[in-house]
Amino acid sequence: MEHFESVAQLRTMMANKTLPVENTSGVYRWWFKEDVAQLLLSKLPNVDTEHISKRIFDGNNNYYWALYFGISKNLKQRIVWHISQTHTPTAVKSGFLSTLRQTISALLNQDMTKSQNAINNIMDSSCYLEWDYTETEAEAENIETKELSQNLYIFPLYAAKNKTVSEEHLKFLTKLRK
Repeated sequence: MEHFESVAQLRTMMANKTLPVENTSGVYRWWFKEDVAQLLLSKLPNVDTEHISKRIFDGNNNYYWALYFGISKNLKQRIVWHISQTHTPTAVKSGFLSTLRQTISALLNQDMTKSQNAINNIMDSSCYLEWDYTETEAEAENIETKELSQNLYIFPLYAAKNKTVSEEHLKFLTKLRK
């Protein structure tokens, strides 16, 4: 993917109205600093960490692990939603809270309506977001299908259409978020 930035920097850019993300379809990955990734994954049964994509993004030789993959018909809107979503009781009850935020909240064993600050802190201190644009939403869907079915890497926090983890893992994630 061509574009990446720390979530803290993206949040600052959002506040300054200089977010460098286009209103177009595309794909994205969430990368978590290794220690945070290990903490979150320690709550899940039998995660094959050898098959998680790992990279160094910052200048401090810290490894980041790709734990979540997504697509959107409007990347800018989706990225803003993931980063700045508020955990109101209405958003939680209606299921409008992003599945990424639901999953992190559940793995931290926190009430979703009270976990907003903890999740924002994790995102700002430990996450990078990587994205790429596609010509159409269908192209993004094709990339998603390929990425989630080739079994080259796994995305253990992602549930929709995810063939990189076991059915039991997906059921556990779904149950955990409830």
